[in-house]
Amino acid sequence: MFNRKHERYMTRSIDETVHAEIQMILWRLIEEQGNKDMKLDYLQVFELTVADGRQRIVHRQEEPERKREWLYTLQYTTPIDQTIWCIDSESYQMMLLPSDY
Repeated sequence: MFNRKHERYMTRSIDETVHAEIQMILWRLIEEQGNKDMKLDYLQVFELTVADGRQRIVHRQEEPERKREWLYTLQYTTPIDQTIWCIDSESYQMMLLPSDY
């Protein structure tokens, strides 16, 4: 799952509400795990919250169960409170809000 060769897309709501800096961070977190040969589920869940002016990201998946957490100081935008999904369909990857599903 999440082969870097697949095309990546986003829904209109992601494009309109999530700054490109945050989008790139989320894709990079997926790539880093893939580069470490960690098994990735088809659904990657990112829970974003604001923590002391920084972006807190909780990244989790169900199979195999994994949960990781990061704090980022954003350079080009402000932190947001949002849940974002990344889904791998095996022919493309999609970043979307749960409400888009």
